[in-house]
Amino acid sequence: MKVKKSLALILTCALAATALASCGGSSNNSSSSSKAEESSSASSSEASESSSESSTPEVTAETVDGEENLQTYPLTDSPVTLRYWYPNAGSMAELGDFNDSYFFKWYEEKTGVHIDFVVPAAGSEAESFQLLFASDNMPDMIYGYPAQSAYSYRSGQDKAIDDGYFIDVAEYLDYAPNYSSWLANHDDLRQASYSDTGKLYGMWGIWSGMDSEHTYADYGLSIRKDYLDKVGLDVPTTYSEWETVLTAFKDQLGIKAPLYTSKYGIDTGEMMAGYGTAPYFYQKDGKVQYGPLDDSYKDYLTLLNDWYQKGLLDPDFATRSSSGVTADNDMILNDQVGALMDYGTRLDNTYVSRGASNPDLVYVGAPQPTKDKDDPSYVEPAWRDNTYSSMLHGGCNCISAESDNIELAIRWLDGFYAKDVALNANYGTEEYEGTVWHEDASTSTGRMIDYDYRYANPDGLSSGMVLVQYSAKNPPIRYEGMQVECATEIKQEGYSIWKQYEPTNTLPTRMTMTSEEGTESASIYTDIETYVQECNVKFIMGQMSLDDYDSYRDTIKSMGIDRVIELKQAALDRYNSRTF
Repeated sequence: MKVKKSLALILTCALAATALASCGGSSNNSSSSSKAEESSSASSSEASESSSESSTPEVTAETVDGEENLQTYPLTDSPVTLRYWYPNAGSMAELGDFNDSYFFKWYEEKTGVHIDFVVPAAGSEAESFQLLFASDNMPDMIYGYPAQSAYSYRSGQDKAIDDGYFIDVAEYLDYAPNYSSWLANHDDLRQASYSDTGKLYGMWGIWSGMDSEHTYADYGLSIRKDYLDKVGLDVPTTYSEWETVLTAFKDQLGIKAPLYTSKYGIDTGEMMAGYGTAPYFYQKDGKVQYGPLDDSYKDYLTLLNDWYQKGLLDPDFATRSSSGVTADNDMILNDQVGALMDYGTRLDNTYVSRGASNPDLVYVGAPQPTKDKDDPSYVEPAWRDNTYSSMLHGGCNCISAESDNIELAIRWLDGFYAKDVALNANYGTEEYEGTVWHEDASTSTGRMIDYDYRYANPDGLSSGMVLVQYSAKNPPIRYEGMQVECATEIKQEGYSIWKQYEPTNTLPTRMTMTSEEGTESASIYTDIETYVQECNVKFIMGQMSLDDYDSYRDTIKSMGIDRVIELKQAALDRYNSRTF
């Protein structure tokens, strides 16, 4: 294997990457010493072989974000196939291959590049991602969400580069003029995109239209409005109101899972935010905390244990497939779920179009619950797992250092950062104007999704199928206003409810550790995380007594959690001190 690192940064001054402090990756397990040795032995003469003349226009800090596509098409004189690890099986609907998407057909014709989509089976994404590093056939491009452990190289992002698996995109930016223009023009995007050592783990996803005055929440608490109407109750706002509602769902309507929770018992933290804690690491006044060590975390588990004993939670939650957001399809489509964590696109009667047995099904957004105002431990929720208050949306495309087509892969991805491609990727191509989208000058992009077509189209397609048939799933540039502008009134109200919570206590998505810190943290925390997840379930189900919580915390401490907190704190301090 030869790691191809040779090109000079084209925005040395504008991006000021070399001024960044020190560090790298995110968290979690497994490195390859043999690959690291191969990587470090790559000679400068080998590296220089890849430094061909670039034909892309010069990018300056004044280049307008994506307005003009700075790539030259087609990208290749003869057809080339690139392999792309694309973990979106759960969103394929009835689509047999992403190459059957009208967007990807259009983009292949434009670029001359055919994509061999490597799509792991739904539910196997985490295992499949980790197996990539043991493979001798790494795909050219790998898509994922590095902040999630399922998509994290276990020893950190810088370490994945140092070990020779992924290229450092910062050294190849002259192949990516469109992406470079975004970095050059937005300080907060640069701060979030680069590691502390100035490395680019990949080409990061961007919310177009996001600035300091805008936030966007992709998911939150969702509850059956038709059930509330049947029992004569309003959307609950406090834990006591939630218990009243869930009890009515169980006793009056016979709902199996009044509140659906994932197989881990603790979801993304929105339901527990009123207890002033979080499901894992968070910050308070600039200091890193670990939720399970908090007394308030124990108090929340006590609440869930009580609700479980009363039949307000799914009795079989520990056997379900969901690991956080959304419920098992067979349950939610068959009137077995009263409330859950879900995406905004599924509010209103969306599940009816997806095959729900009850045509009256309607989900609405619900606020994060709080304790009663007169409770001495009342706190305002300050945790939000997915309020996007910066331009970086968390998705990232990495490029294999083993690829024979590094330049082409970067150029293909870079096209998505130009407005013409981004619009088609989000809405559908120009050919389908008047079918799935139409012009609308009042929107942020000039386009509007035709929801009548998406949810009641004459071809009898499911709404999910319409989305992937005509556009791209989670493209690199996503228009933050699109989903809200095109949504029904109920969905817009849900987004408005969810986005009100500032992620004050949430750690920055792009807070990174050095390779050494990432390796040490992973070696300690992997076992802690498994232990905590197992104990959460046991506490909720009564298989462990909450009277033993102090002993449980002592065990976590003995496993080394204080050292992990110390490493996270160092990473947070460096992130906060990044300058450009």
